[in-house]
Amino acid sequence: MKFISIKNIFHSTFVFSIFSISLILLFTQNAKSDWHDFDVFYSAASAALAGKSIYIIVGQYHLPFWYLPWTAWFYIPFAIWPKAVGLLLYQVASVISAVLVVSSLTSYYEPNFKIQDKILILAFLVPMSMQLIMVGQMDYILLGLIVLVIWAAERNNDILVGLLYPFLLTKPHLIIPFSIVLFLRSGKRAFLISVVFSIVMILIETILSPGWYLEMIQSLQISGQRVDGLPFSTFPSLLGSQENWIGTANLPFTLLLIALAMLVLWKFRSLPTIPFLSLALSASLFCAPRAYAYDLPMLIPAMIWLTTQNFKLYWWLWAGVGIFTILALFSSSIYWIVLLVFSFTIYKSYTSTTKPKQYF
Repeated sequence: MKFISIKNIFHSTFVFSIFSISLILLFTQNAKSDWHDFDVFYSAASAALAGKSIYIIVGQYHLPFWYLPWTAWFYIPFAIWPKAVGLLLYQVASVISAVLVVSSLTSYYEPNFKIQDKILILAFLVPMSMQLIMVGQMDYILLGLIVLVIWAAERNNDILVGLLYPFLLTKPHLIIPFSIVLFLRSGKRAFLISVVFSIVMILIETILSPGWYLEMIQSLQISGQRVDGLPFSTFPSLLGSQENWIGTANLPFTLLLIALAMLVLWKFRSLPTIPFLSLALSASLFCAPRAYAYDLPMLIPAMIWLTTQNFKLYWWLWAGVGIFTILALFSSSIYWIVLLVFSFTIYKSYTSTTKPKQYF
């Protein structure tokens, strides 16, 4: 009994130490960050509130807003406040989303998962997310929406899947195979609801700003030609291959990787919905035509599946990803993390599909 108490004290001390270090990293990085990507979303939402065009060029880096109109609408709750308050709410929303994702998925795989281990995972998310904090990206909010869609698919709530999915198109390049298998799993009704809801929002924006789609195309062209910024974390960039389509994607590689990802997903389609869509999300980052180090949170559902049921044995994966992210300096070498997690998830899928059950 005494040995168990000492062991628990050691474990709690270790978790507290790692969490404290992560908080220091978080606040230090946050103090040095300019959150310029948040400026883009905030400015577009402010323009929407003012009845102006949302397709604008923002800030010292001349960043264009090139997303679908409802992405700007999604940020209106932050834009109704002064910028400093809106940024604070945005940061709080990102943290809450990360906590809910970790808490809900760990509890799904292991109902008695220790609170200390949840805190340890959250601590290792900080070094994994340093570039996201640096630029002010919204991947944790997007991940929260994705996980909500996954839960809706798990519960066969096709209405909720259809209504939420259009908002995932904020970053369609990160969810290509995921989108395909999501609707194969959820069914035609979810797909039709998503299409109808998207059309309704498109009609609303067309009434408000008839030429919005031309402005969006122009913004996409400007965004695609920006190849001198952050390094990509894609397979072509890892090989040093040319990004040969308006600066954003090496199409031959991308198409080959998408085909490979779909073959893997088809092989393991008998998996239950939550692990299957977690595999699909990691497969989507594996074949993404455009991705950066700040998109690593898309691996979190797969990493939770890999580690939760035997966390004492596999916690090192979280530590390794966090440490390697910093050591790699957010370079194209980050793609090795994607390859590692995707490969481990394939093996996990292989060992988990002992009882075939066809879902589609």
